[in-house]
Amino acid sequence: MPRQRHEAQFGEPMLDVFEALLLALGRHRWAEGARHETHQLVPRMGCRYMNQRGSVLRRGRVLECLRPVSLTFYETLFDPPCRVRLKFRWRLDATDAGCRLRLEVQYELNRAATLRSRHWYRQIHAHCGRMLGFVGRRLRERAANQAAGVTGHIQGRSNMVSMKTTAVSGKPSRK
Repeated sequence: MPRQRHEAQFGEPMLDVFEALLLALGRHRWAEGARHETHQLVPRMGCRYMNQRGSVLRRGRVLECLRPVSLTFYETLFDPPCRVRLKFRWRLDATDAGCRLRLEVQYELNRAATLRSRHWYRQIHAHCGRMLGFVGRRLRERAANQAAGVTGHIQGRSNMVSMKTTAVSGKPSRK
């Protein structure tokens, strides 16, 4: 069985990275209707899903979801006459400066797909790179949203609310 390994370093806590991973992976898999509701994005063990995009049918099953450490699932891609069976194992490890996200992919090609093995290798490699990129993008969006919340800026409006830090009564008052 051919394998691919990918990894990325993040400066955020493991729980934040795991949540971003679930947002990136669950979108076209087990949480089709959920966009930002975290409780709907956590897959149950044994959960099955199916999705069609173009001529490729994706069917999968979640093997394990140990929050916030690992996520493992099987997928089968049907692109007639090719069939590719994949096993994705995502693992988070704590580091001094945050965490490391590792992905190990094992895949098996049927006879028709072996004729296009280089194509499938590139497709799987590109997909894994995109997923790691989506995780990084989600973390940057979250950090930007938190920074906007700290400054007092309300998203969707152009005005800012500023507070005085000193007042006669000791309570903050609006300018």
